[in-house]
Amino acid sequence: MKLLFKSSALVVFVLLLALTGVAVAGDQNQNDPWNPTDTLIFDLSPTNGITMRGSDSGPGQGVIVGQTTTIDGMAMYLNMPNGGDLKYMIWDMNDNQLVFSQMLTLAASQSPSWVMSDPFSFTLQAGQEYWFGVIADNNIDVGYIFPPVSYGANGLTADSSGNTNYVNYNDPQPTGGGAAEIGLRLYEGSGGTVPEPSSLLLLGSGVLGVFGFARRRWMR
Repeated sequence: MKLLFKSSALVVFVLLLALTGVAVAGDQNQNDPWNPTDTLIFDLSPTNGITMRGSDSGPGQGVIVGQTTTIDGMAMYLNMPNGGDLKYMIWDMNDNQLVFSQMLTLAASQSPSWVMSDPFSFTLQAGQEYWFGVIADNNIDVGYIFPPVSYGANGLTADSSGNTNYVNYNDPQPTGGGAAEIGLRLYEGSGGTVPEPSSLLLLGSGVLGVFGFARRRWMR
């Protein structure tokens, strides 16, 4: 009888671990920037040229927002021939106030690719324009589109009037514009919902209830 009770308790314990493990794994997966359930909602591509910038220099692309949207990632088509640090940036509609930045460290590469940011959460407000930029502490190659094209998706529209430029990696500042568009992708998270702590407590109590039932059964 004791052996049967121990076996039943072990099964329930393993079940509890498995269920809570799925919840934790789901949370990690939801935060993965390459999670296939993340939605690519803005894709200003393909690029048809490369702008080669020295250290402390980089371009940016304007996006006009027609409906409030929360993004969880961005990507640009780029590479750093000698490696180094870059900053992804979001500037306000007048391109004079930095409202978000994130640093990434890249290995040396001779071939550009879509370089994804780390996960973040930023709400783009309807009726505003935001400038998405990149700047690096070493040489960087960034994909551009020329002549500019008309593009919009999911309430977001590319500013086709031309790119902006930035200088000074340590303290980025806008420094005039250009005539191209910069390749840009924006993502919106849509991964599965992870149970709230209260739900996990209910889950735990349910499993404990099964455990109690099994104990009563085998103790008879």
